Amino acid sequence: MKNTTNIKIFNGDCIDSEKRIPDCSVDLGIYDPPFGLGESEFDKHYKRDTANVIDGYTEAPEDYDSWTEKWMTEAKRVMKPNGSMYVIMGHTNLRSVLNAANKIGLHEINHMVWKYNFGVYTKKKYVTSHYHILYYSNIGSTVKVTFNPNCRFGSQEKDDNGGSLLYKDLEDVFVINKEFAPSEKKNQNKLPNELIKKLILYSSNEGDMVCDFFMGNFTTAYCSIMLGRNVCGYEINKNSFDYHIDKIDALEFGSGLKDLRLVNNIVPLNQGKPISENEENEIYEYYCNELKKKKKKKVISEELQQKFQRGKFSIKNILDKMIEKNKMNE
Repeated sequence: MKNTTNIKIFNGDCIDSEKRIPDCSVDLGIYDPPFGLGESEFDKHYKRDTANVIDGYTEAPEDYDSWTEKWMTEAKRVMKPNGSMYVIMGHTNLRSVLNAANKIGLHEINHMVWKYNFGVYTKKKYVTSHYHILYYSNIGSTVKVTFNPNCRFGSQEKDDNGGSLLYKDLEDVFVINKEFAPSEKKNQNKLPNELIKKLILYSSNEGDMVCDFFMGNFTTAYCSIMLGRNVCGYEINKNSFDYHIDKIDALEFGSGLKDLRLVNNIVPLNQGKPISENEENEIYEYYCNELKKKKKKKVISEELQQKFQRGKFSIKNILDKMIEKNKMNE
């Protein structure tokens, strides 16, 4: 066991009769359980040096449904009333997670898809190149989980084509490449740091406790500590535990925070404020006048956003309303 101020990681099974992680102590859970696909045999599908793969990977039990319900019950037990958790899962046993979540009383906030850059080549079916990410909280109308919408991009930030970087980052399909480090020691499968960092930043705050029941390559632990989060969890494979635990101990808490991009979120001054009929008429009049000058609608919208300090969708809704209103009056 590693037990310091910031780290409580145990070498053992997450279905822990001793319940060494206390009830209601976890702000965010990130769980990437074995998929029940014979992962220890994956080496034959990939061109990689097996000498760098850590021995001792433990497969999921044969009764995948029962096992999933047991570990997810533990994940719910340790989660704070306003905590949240992500479960990363392939499609084969996805129903086990969905059924267990429903049975033990978890609320599904989102069902995302992580699209990665390659899958195993197949001849008799389509190539699988994605995993599912289930985002859960406790059930209850008063449950308000941590979600930091501007932790990575400001509302006003645009890409080279003028699209919203924030909107793209919040879409429920994540396009993130797998990492290649052929000379590094690793467990059977490793999640990209970029994926784990994204989940941690959106769904936790500095000083929060992040939990992972299947540490594997300890990606959750490395990312959590570097982002100033506490970390707890389990790793059943002693070889993997022994390899990573001292490296974790050597990390400087919060050392990765300085590398995060500075986000300056600029919000229109009138966002969320009531709008008068007079202001609606002014917006519509401006739109019609500029349209006569052969300006593009996108340009006019941007000018209106700036002039009236309203958001893009607010301006669109106002114009849609006024256009429809004037059609009816014709």
